[in-house]
Amino acid sequence: MQIESKCYPVAVLGAGTMGEGIAQIAATSGHPVMLYDVSQAQTQGAIENIAKRLERSVNKEKITDEKRTQILANISPARALGELAQVKLAIEAIIEDLGIKQDVFSQLESLLEADAILATNTSSIDLNKMGSKLKHPQRLVGMHFFNPAQVMALVEIVHSTETDSEVADLVFSLAEEWGKSPVHVRSSPGFIVNRAARPFYSEALVILKEGGTDAANCDAIMRDCGGFRMGPFELMDLIGLDVNYAVTCQIWKSYEQHPRFAPSMLQKELVDSGRLGRKSGRGFFEYGADAGMPAPENALEYSAPETLVLEGPEKLPDSLRKLIEDGSVKTESTSGNGIIRLPAGVILVISNGKSSAKLSTELEETVISLDLCLDFEKSSRIVLAPASDCPEKALQESVGLFQSLGKQVSVLKDIPGMVLARTVAMLANEASLLVQEEVADAAGVNLAMRKGANYPQGTLEWAEQWGFSSVVETLENLREIYGERYQTSHWLQQKAKIN
Repeated sequence: MQIESKCYPVAVLGAGTMGEGIAQIAATSGHPVMLYDVSQAQTQGAIENIAKRLERSVNKEKITDEKRTQILANISPARALGELAQVKLAIEAIIEDLGIKQDVFSQLESLLEADAILATNTSSIDLNKMGSKLKHPQRLVGMHFFNPAQVMALVEIVHSTETDSEVADLVFSLAEEWGKSPVHVRSSPGFIVNRAARPFYSEALVILKEGGTDAANCDAIMRDCGGFRMGPFELMDLIGLDVNYAVTCQIWKSYEQHPRFAPSMLQKELVDSGRLGRKSGRGFFEYGADAGMPAPENALEYSAPETLVLEGPEKLPDSLRKLIEDGSVKTESTSGNGIIRLPAGVILVISNGKSSAKLSTELEETVISLDLCLDFEKSSRIVLAPASDCPEKALQESVGLFQSLGKQVSVLKDIPGMVLARTVAMLANEASLLVQEEVADAAGVNLAMRKGANYPQGTLEWAEQWGFSSVVETLENLREIYGERYQTSHWLQQKAKIN
């Protein structure tokens, strides 16, 4: 399938937030755009919103006044579906209702020419079901933009079992021409981002339920140690707890209620009580003129030890080893398994999914677990979890060590996997299942999580950096405690064997 002109006419159906954003993108790239909504007032309002955004861009000198005028001239309202007959691409961005979408596409199929492409911006509905009422389902493809569409780079190009590969490739190239970062995705519940991001929220909710730490501390750890732009609790509040909970339930049901997708009763209780996040003024946090985000609880200041021993420094993360060796505490290196031995008689061990108490029993030494960091040198925070029998002096030495290196220190309850280690392990596992099930390839999953979820790096890239064997070890240790929820993918197990 080929469309001769690069600036062929495009229709956008639905003039809500997503529709107006998509219309702006297409018009900016030179396409004549017909914007249709059952409400003419909604259509007019959308065009006015686009005009206001463009005016701000002119004021900020991002575009010229001539460009603004040209973009707006490319957008025209359509009052009836019949006016769209000559478009070569129709992008649907209406309500997430299968029946309504099927009806709209059936009308479009009978109206548009045979070479026209039917695209849907659905974020969750199976394209196989959506195309089941069409005479030519090979014309149907997903173009899942992310909100705000005119800003976010990712577009998931979703294909059903019937989608013509030429159609999928054409809209992939089109998205690139529009300045986006497209990825090919096989239609499955949640596609890439909405599925692969579930552990970011679900692990945080499990940690909160277990009393490992509170919401403010968990968010700080994810931001400071993980490099995420927002922590899971503040992000859930921003999205809306009702929306986040509904998506979780939908994916949970789609995957036969697998434990790794299980909805949180804690979140349900907040939704049922009307605490929906920012939009209701209360969620995990309080919002309003006088409300401020609670600060994380940092450990008190203590003195650093005079010396320490790195046993097997080559087995420690490079950024952690460099951080310690460049500090003021005198270090000695010996052979070993990648532990840090302090004078007070405790050892620091990178979390592997076991509790510090469990590790202490196995190693016959008192353990303080150290949570994962994306980069220990750049992180502003270090997270520790001491075994219950850890002497106070030893904990103070550990805290003082990292404070002497310019870090804030969080001390957690001793829960398996701590915060970042268990979350990254589960994010990597879900991402690997997408590859294993051939929903997308590894490069596509990594790109999607960077561009669509704004993660600091792709979750499979992170797994490789951490070490696939370490990820598998963490998941297997968590599975021994919690069960099937932490079942490791075959893909990860194979990667661990190879590497």
